[in-house]
Amino acid sequence: MTDTTFRRQVREARGEMVKFNEQIATGKRVRKGSDDSVAFTSGKLFEDLIRRNEQFQRNADNGLFQARTVQDSLSRMEDLLSTMKARAIEAGNDTKSADERESLANQFESMRDELLNISSTKYNGLHVFSGTASDAPPFERDAGAAGGVATLSTDRPLKVMVGDASVINTTITGVELRDTRAGDMFEIIQNTIDALRANDGPQIRDSIENLDETVNHVVGLSTRIANNINRLEYTNQRLGDNIIDQKGEVSRLVDADIIDSMLNFKNAQTSYDAILSSQSRMMQTSLLDYLR
Repeated sequence: MTDTTFRRQVREARGEMVKFNEQIATGKRVRKGSDDSVAFTSGKLFEDLIRRNEQFQRNADNGLFQARTVQDSLSRMEDLLSTMKARAIEAGNDTKSADERESLANQFESMRDELLNISSTKYNGLHVFSGTASDAPPFERDAGAAGGVATLSTDRPLKVMVGDASVINTTITGVELRDTRAGDMFEIIQNTIDALRANDGPQIRDSIENLDETVNHVVGLSTRIANNINRLEYTNQRLGDNIIDQKGEVSRLVDADIIDSMLNFKNAQTSYDAILSSQSRMMQTSLLDYLR
């Protein structure tokens, strides 16, 4: 009975030493369900939530870069269209000669080509103005299409999921880009070019209002994407705060207090040494000691 008791005490004391030593080494108080079933289960639920929120945060980061690429491109388009409007105002002056207006028509064509180049901007291999058909540019030159430009873009912008029920648009489609309240953007530009080549002052002056509308249209699209950027930034910050809070809760549930673990290990080691010492003294007792 003495030997059985001794073995049990040694086993328990050694087990306590191993447990607290693992806590010190790993920093974890709960590593498996048997350590604390409630804390273990709750910790796993929080860890799943953290992984989901981290994915949402990665989506938001990617969406931010994509939306900012669109915003930069729209800003460059706005500058080009504003320059076109200024040139049209200049050309509307009847003091301009036919040759000067022809030269301005050539400038308009160059600026339209640059507008098409900007619309082909890509982020991470995707054309940001092509909607869900992002593997191809949003427009191509086509003499038979309105304004000499055909649309390849879909009418569905790219989106990112930043919550279980939260989706934010990160792009503007080519369909939206060219559809202004004054009509098709490229048709307005082509009509202005035709008026310049025809040396038609009244028609040039009529085009100024339409060009002004194209500028306002692009500004409106830029404002919309800026609002989505603000939403993404706010969502990204909120997700980051949530992740920090959730990691803190996991730490509270499963992490070990290293100082307490070290003290507990020292106590377990002292108890283990005391058991060994006690048994050693008992083993020195002989049969003669009992007979006396």
